[in-house]
Amino acid sequence: MSSANPSLDQTALIAALLQPDRYPHPVTAVEHLQTHISHVLLAGDYAYKIKKPLNLGFLDFTSLERRKYYCEEELRLNRRLAPDIYLDCVPISGNLTQPVWGSTGPAIEYAVRMRRFSQEALLDRLLAADRLNAGHLEALAQRLAEFHRAIPAVNPAKSFGDPEPVWQPMLDNFSHTRALLDDPADLDLLTVVEQWTLAALPRLRPHLAQRKAEGWIRECHGDLHLGNMVLTESGQITILTALNSMMIFAGLM
Repeated sequence: MSSANPSLDQTALIAALLQPDRYPHPVTAVEHLQTHISHVLLAGDYAYKIKKPLNLGFLDFTSLERRKYYCEEELRLNRRLAPDIYLDCVPISGNLTQPVWGSTGPAIEYAVRMRRFSQEALLDRLLAADRLNAGHLEALAQRLAEFHRAIPAVNPAKSFGDPEPVWQPMLDNFSHTRALLDDPADLDLLTVVEQWTLAALPRLRPHLAQRKAEGWIRECHGDLHLGNMVLTESGQITILTALNSMMIFAGLM
């Protein structure tokens, strides 16, 4: 499910933030990119990521407080691997048509401020240009192994990693998706997948419980792919865009 909060229209805010003179640092032009859940504004030496007011069922950004929380979570998670890129959570005050960066008054929105990097340095771009080599991948594998080893296992007393919290989002997907479908063939297919999932859960329960008992449930990254990694000017690979545990159950395999 993907629904926006009808009481909050970010269109005017984003339009205002496309004006270079809105920024407290030199900006010639502002580029606006979008992901499924965020607006990204490329302005001068920085990128600003603003959460969209979406409710995805398992993830709710519809209140200002929750968007602030997830901005802070994004910083916490990503500064583990990219402290030089993920800088801070910046409040936006003023109003939707005349926003002001910083805490000059009550916040109307929040953004993650990141140090900008060349999009051509992303590993998926380097791969397409045949500029990614075995040495890069070996260094990446070593970095990830060290990162995974350093992360503590989840507290066994917490529910994170238990079978029920793992599969509840899967089950929620069916009810959210069913509400969006009207084609009988699509609904029949959804029912088949739902029944298969329900049948698989009892079989997988012991395996999931064992993984937690052995310490394999950890707050790792959750979204590793080449488009979330960048080769810095120093020649090091930096890993970006780790996901909050509410977005994905990130455990070592």
